[in-house]
Amino acid sequence: MEKRLIKTAVVHGSLAVPTSKSLTHRALIIAAFASDASGSPAIVRNPLRSDDTTLTLEALRRMGYPVNVTENEDNIETVEFAGKRSRTGGAVNINIHHSGTSARLLTAVAAVQPIAENAYIEIDGSERMRERPMQELIEPLSAVGVSLQHRNGFLPIRILTPISDTNEMKTVRVEASKSSQFLSALLLIAPLLEHGLRIEVAGEIASKSYSDMTIAQMRLAGVHVEERIENGFVRGYSVAGKQTYTLPDYTVEGDYSSASYPLAAAAITGSTVTVSNLTPDSPQGDRAIVEILQNFGASAVWMERGLTLIGSKHLRGVDCDMNSCPDIVPTVAVVAMFAEGHSTFRNIEHLRYKESDRIAAVIENIGRLGGRAFVEGNALVVEPVAALHGASIPTFDDHRMAMSFALAGLRLAGVEIENPSCVAKSYPHFWRDFERLCA
Repeated sequence: MEKRLIKTAVVHGSLAVPTSKSLTHRALIIAAFASDASGSPAIVRNPLRSDDTTLTLEALRRMGYPVNVTENEDNIETVEFAGKRSRTGGAVNINIHHSGTSARLLTAVAAVQPIAENAYIEIDGSERMRERPMQELIEPLSAVGVSLQHRNGFLPIRILTPISDTNEMKTVRVEASKSSQFLSALLLIAPLLEHGLRIEVAGEIASKSYSDMTIAQMRLAGVHVEERIENGFVRGYSVAGKQTYTLPDYTVEGDYSSASYPLAAAAITGSTVTVSNLTPDSPQGDRAIVEILQNFGASAVWMERGLTLIGSKHLRGVDCDMNSCPDIVPTVAVVAMFAEGHSTFRNIEHLRYKESDRIAAVIENIGRLGGRAFVEGNALVVEPVAALHGASIPTFDDHRMAMSFALAGLRLAGVEIENPSCVAKSYPHFWRDFERLCA
């Protein structure tokens, strides 16, 4: 088994983190729709090049959207969608491997594609992805006339005929308590429908910041989305039909999820790190990492050259609601190991449905390091333990386990990360950047 030994170090320096994976997925889909509608090019600049986003781009290409890519050794410079979609003749088989975002968003995209008689578009994935929920998207798509086959609510899903037109706006109900991706998928395709779509939301929206991000990008591309609010909570959305996406040129901003690792590294080693390509008013929910690290006791300063995080020798425990920023839970759980006083991270149940069961994975790995973490209701609690030590850390093929627990190795000798190459899912150059900060 491949392992990577982490050397204890005090980090310092400045870096640019990868661009946002979540924004890249959505921008690629919107640009494809925009170029198909106008027949003119739509350009996405500085998109993230990672395993997940490459899968989304390749899937759009396989569905017939013409794409030109300009890249250098490290990054994709531009993705240009070059006009009208070409019709695909036979079956289209798309494997999204571990990418939950690709699975949910692309299943909806497939549902609005013209499909030839006796043809289909099939979305499949890895063994773990075949265990992750899809029924919450299958039900509303079926309700608007999509003919599809599936494996008892899980991948693979085969789209046989797309959404059928009606003479009025249809209403669907979506359960988004496990993932907001189901809601985002429906929102993205709604303006393409003849009469639009009315979406009723059942219960609380998990990771609502991500569906808010989807709406922000839709509005940036000229699409009107109306929210229905009751007693201060969003209960539904209405999107009028026959709207056209217009996104001739879009630049993807830096990723707060990726930035959480160097920023947290500074926090736990009492040092200073600057991230140069973050946007203060970003729509990303994981921008909460800055406030959370400040609550731990770090200081943050926005300057012309970026965000500078100054760590503290004495971190204190925190109490945070993580519903809108689930991807940074492993990061802040590792920081909490080195704080004085226990930390509580609330509203984390939907982490069980990620690339791994992230609640179980975080608890197991903190335990391997001699720490103590446990679930209390719908919260993860991390308690301080004096006798922490190094250990071999399983990543469960989950990029965020690898990157988060690498941070622990900065303070604890003997931490080894198993399957370190899994970081390619979202941050291909993580280990290069990590070593540069430790130099």
